[in-house]
Amino acid sequence: MSTLTSPRLCLKDSSTFSHSRPTSPYAYNRTNVDDIKALRLITAIKTPYLPDGRFDLEAYDALVNMQINGGAEAVIVGGTTGEGQLMSWDEHIMLIGHTVNCFGSNIKVIGNTGSNSTREAIHATEQGFAVGMHAALHINPYYGKTSMEGLIAHFDSVLSMGPAILYNVPSRTSQDIPPRVIHSLAQNANFAGIKECVGNERIKQYTDKRIVVWSGNDDQCHDSRWSYGATGVVSVMSNLIPGLVWQLMFQGKNPSLNSKLMPLIEWLFQEPNPIGLNTALCQLGVARPVFRLPYVPLAREKRVEFVKIVKEIGRENFVGDKDVQVLDDDDFTLIGRY
Repeated sequence: MSTLTSPRLCLKDSSTFSHSRPTSPYAYNRTNVDDIKALRLITAIKTPYLPDGRFDLEAYDALVNMQINGGAEAVIVGGTTGEGQLMSWDEHIMLIGHTVNCFGSNIKVIGNTGSNSTREAIHATEQGFAVGMHAALHINPYYGKTSMEGLIAHFDSVLSMGPAILYNVPSRTSQDIPPRVIHSLAQNANFAGIKECVGNERIKQYTDKRIVVWSGNDDQCHDSRWSYGATGVVSVMSNLIPGLVWQLMFQGKNPSLNSKLMPLIEWLFQEPNPIGLNTALCQLGVARPVFRLPYVPLAREKRVEFVKIVKEIGRENFVGDKDVQVLDDDDFTLIGRY
């Protein structure tokens, strides 16, 4: 048995999935970049854990199934939400390959193979495409920041390998990727677009130039899509309510639904992501109450708030089929070594 995973290989919904597979192990690498550009709803998928800290692949497969059934068109594997920053590269690439093997014919698999080290980003991206991912997600180098020319050289090094979405989130990297860098990189045939977290005015700068953009902010994604020209969203909250986020992205302006979801969004992001999401999925019974440190669950009073939010939105709109629970502090397992 692998030391990285639970025993189960793959949990599939037989009513949803085809068992056909490409004849070549590299067939997925031939994804047309236009297929990536067309995606409206991309879920930054959560990674659930077993009590010893290994991946809980049974829970993971079930959650991916829920995303597919809820209308998500792609998942980002091992992103910030999926805690790629807490994974070894072996775990990371294994999870990308597992997702492709189980779900790659039904949903696009975007592997987060970015790094602050260009060498690591190149190596991880090679491995990601080798195990079949459809596209890569790449962040700009963080902590050891570089110049604008260095940003372009870094991204050029990985764009040569296959379709890629660039990711701008200065709140985490402490360095903005400015439009002049994106305008230069957009000339690359493998540039699919940018996940932009700066805000809607920046999004409009790109959409005016016909550059594909996904909102990286759940609280802005409705307006990003319908008022600022964004193609869609890379969403955290779609882990919980994929069907409602699908409505926001596909069924036209819906300010009433958007407003209804704001209390949930505010609750999710009161602490750095993915703390709120992890807590919520545990309360819904979709993931075991296991956290890899340094993440810890939201406090009990916040968990009580979530139960109320679920009831206001409607339990039927959330993933899973168990009653939402508050959970006691002792129910959670915090893992530092795994």
